[in-house]
Amino acid sequence: MSTTPNLAMSYIAASQAQKEVTHNDALNDLDFVAQLSALDHTLATPPGSPATGDTYIIAASPTGAWTGAANGVAAYYSGWKIKTPVAGWTAWARNDSRLLYYTGSTWSLLATPCLDATTTWNPGAITTGTGSTSSAITLTGAALGDFALVTAPYDLQGIDATAYVSAANTVKIRLNNLSGGTVTLASGTWRVRVMKA
Repeated sequence: MSTTPNLAMSYIAASQAQKEVTHNDALNDLDFVAQLSALDHTLATPPGSPATGDTYIIAASPTGAWTGAANGVAAYYSGWKIKTPVAGWTAWARNDSRLLYYTGSTWSLLATPCLDATTTWNPGAITTGTGSTSSAITLTGAALGDFALVTAPYDLQGIDATAYVSAANTVKIRLNNLSGGTVTLASGTWRVRVMKA
């Protein structure tokens, strides 16, 4: 039976019995390949209890039902369906909030996603040679090693402000006063941005 050139979906043949089987199979293919959103792109072994429609990008050296399908896109519909990607396919990897594209031989990072959060903070008076650290700011998706930026809601009067990922899903702001005098900062809304490494 012939298939479509890009997604390899089976055509319905003339006088074919049970046309609905071929048609429904093609709908399942579209369901997981169109607007591709993979739960994970680092697994090489199929999960034990997948839900219908669960989709994965298969990692290197796959085992079990995924054997021989590295870099393939696998989806579960009463069994595993695996599609071989074509160069240019894109996918959102939900396990680490990354947009990936297929080069023709591997899945690579397409863009550096940014994660944003705000917090209200009142640093108060900071004497010269000392600093202040904010409370933990929850930022889902942030991971150790990611890049972090911070913007202040006002003039910092010579105080140095940095941000860093202190733990998974957690960011902190650090202020250091090297101005030579005490600086008092008011309460305000601070913005942090994390860029995935």
